Amino acid sequence: MILKQHENGKYEILHKKMIEHEERSMLDGQIHHIPAVARVIRTIKNELELEVGQLTKVCVAAAGRALKTVKGRSEKDLSLGDISSQEEVIHMELAAVQQAQFQLASLLDESSNLLYDCVGYSVLHYYLDEHEIGSFIGQQGNRASVEVIATFLPRVVVDSLMKALDEAGLEMEALTLEPIAAINVLIPPSMRKLNVALVDIGAGTSDIAITAQGTVIAYGMVPIAGDEITEAVSSAFLLDFPVAEQLKRSLTEKTVVTYTDILGFPSQKDTSEVILTIDHSIEILADGITKEILRLNAKAPQAIMLVGGGSLTPQLREKVAEKLNLPIERVAIRGLNAIQTLIPSLKEEGPELVTPVGIGIAAKENPVKYVTVSVNGKTIRLFQVKKLTIGDALIAGGADLSKLYGKPGMGLMVRLNGAVKMFKGKIGSAPSIEMNGVPCTLSDEVLEGATIHYEAGHNGNDAEISIREAFDDHSVKTLWVNGKEETFETHYYINEQRVSLNTFIRDRDDCYYRFPSTLSDIFDLKGWNPETKRSHFTIFVDGKALALPTKLTDLVHLNDQSVHQHTSWNDGDRLVYQRVEEEQVTLKLITDALDLNLHQSCTVIFNEEELTLVRPLYSFYREEEKLRMDSVLHAQERLVMKKTDQQPFIFQDVFTKVELTLQPKPGESLILLKNGEKAGFQTDIQTGDELLLKFEVLV
Repeated sequence: MILKQHENGKYEILHKKMIEHEERSMLDGQIHHIPAVARVIRTIKNELELEVGQLTKVCVAAAGRALKTVKGRSEKDLSLGDISSQEEVIHMELAAVQQAQFQLASLLDESSNLLYDCVGYSVLHYYLDEHEIGSFIGQQGNRASVEVIATFLPRVVVDSLMKALDEAGLEMEALTLEPIAAINVLIPPSMRKLNVALVDIGAGTSDIAITAQGTVIAYGMVPIAGDEITEAVSSAFLLDFPVAEQLKRSLTEKTVVTYTDILGFPSQKDTSEVILTIDHSIEILADGITKEILRLNAKAPQAIMLVGGGSLTPQLREKVAEKLNLPIERVAIRGLNAIQTLIPSLKEEGPELVTPVGIGIAAKENPVKYVTVSVNGKTIRLFQVKKLTIGDALIAGGADLSKLYGKPGMGLMVRLNGAVKMFKGKIGSAPSIEMNGVPCTLSDEVLEGATIHYEAGHNGNDAEISIREAFDDHSVKTLWVNGKEETFETHYYINEQRVSLNTFIRDRDDCYYRFPSTLSDIFDLKGWNPETKRSHFTIFVDGKALALPTKLTDLVHLNDQSVHQHTSWNDGDRLVYQRVEEEQVTLKLITDALDLNLHQSCTVIFNEEELTLVRPLYSFYREEEKLRMDSVLHAQERLVMKKTDQQPFIFQDVFTKVELTLQPKPGESLILLKNGEKAGFQTDIQTGDELLLKFEVLV
């Protein structure tokens, strides 16, 4: 068929030719015998060329049964980096398309070896944390995702079409899809608010498209059509397939039909009898169509349009209406006169030409063109249902888009001074893409014959951070300690272990820093313990060490002011710390500690009063100095202890403890008594003796 487009937008059929296939070289809309189909195409081409001259290009349609639409989804973890460019958004869209392609492969039968090419996609939704959003760029969140619907065609369908055309000497100028062709010419956008089903009943398939709410809401296909009715006629009356096809067509035109079966016997039958014989097959066709409509639409539509040669099948219209519980006038067979953009011809044409005219118009107004490119040395053919991009070419070339951009490096989650902090890994690099040697992006348009080369981006390095980088607070201060200048700086710890500034942090480490900002911190670093108030005083007696517990007092002065150990200090301050004895150590403390019998004693009763006499048994010397019991000693001094020879006490020793004023009266004499008996000054005395001193008049 040759169409002409007029300036007013109307189309006119200039030439048309129709030839029956001599054999069933196409089954269910798929070419099964390329040479046979090529012969038919060549025959029609030759006949048309006799009328219009040489023909080199042609518009064709791919079977609707081969079209696959699948939803895909891709996600990105925003904790690893925000989306800052449209290029990243396109990468997510294409990753969703590729996910749909993988999903399609999983849905196919395992025995299927069909390869599907994406011929277009549309974005359905952008989501941020599962809430729909208009754009990702600049948004803050945890997870971004995009959902697309992608359309695929088996590569073998298009390849077989192009091969048949090539053998017939024709080049494909544009491609459209059969389900789209008829609905575009019969149901324009202004009519699509109505819930209408269009059924294109061809030879091998019945393609269904449904409109509602201003758009095409669904496409479907039933793998039975006119050929099944022809086969029923052939089986019932023993007819060759072409003969059965002619008989089937005559059922709508004649009341009586004649035929000759394969055995050579001629027959004549009423049309009604033939229709009754094949009624079961018509029932199966009507049932398949209506069930698919209900599956796609969930209810009976408002109206149904039947097109295609198979729509003329007797009783089919009535059975469809009955099964959908629609009035018969709501199911109509539409011909060329229903196409508003087509200039009507003088001869009324039937429904079999609606789809060919729709193919011609759709191929001109909404063509699916194709371009051939090379991707990393591999030749790829892309079908253009939208503006083709470098991203489309990479998908067709088998690029794994999930690995196209380098992944971000692993992050670190650590605790810094009690607060959890995340350090991100380095962002992965973008892929290197060139078209014809010039750098390009995923969104750039593909050029016909372009040579595309790409290299995947490199993964980002894992987060690597040192203590120096994690903490920006590092202090160094000077403190004068007991007259000596000392430097103190911030200390850093990982999991309670002190580390240097150059130590690298690992995931989940607990890190903190501490500056010795108080005098208590300085004491800890110096090993001083002001809290200890007891110490030991060591002295040597006759070469043997003697340790005595003693109380200490801490004297802490900062800049000549008395302070406590928790006082803070500043750079350049002066600290004086001393520990002094709280009490003096005398010889008395030393002798008490020696636990020796240091004295000789004697207790007597003198003039009716108890009196104890004491004589030291030991003497202590510090070098040549003889020490008294109240002599003050110093730590580490060396003393010499000398023992005195032990002598008995005598009466005279009493007078070292008592003071007597001896004033005898005239004629009196001094009398000394020991236990009632006379004694003298040199008389030995012992503990318990009773001593008496008195004056008597001598007779």
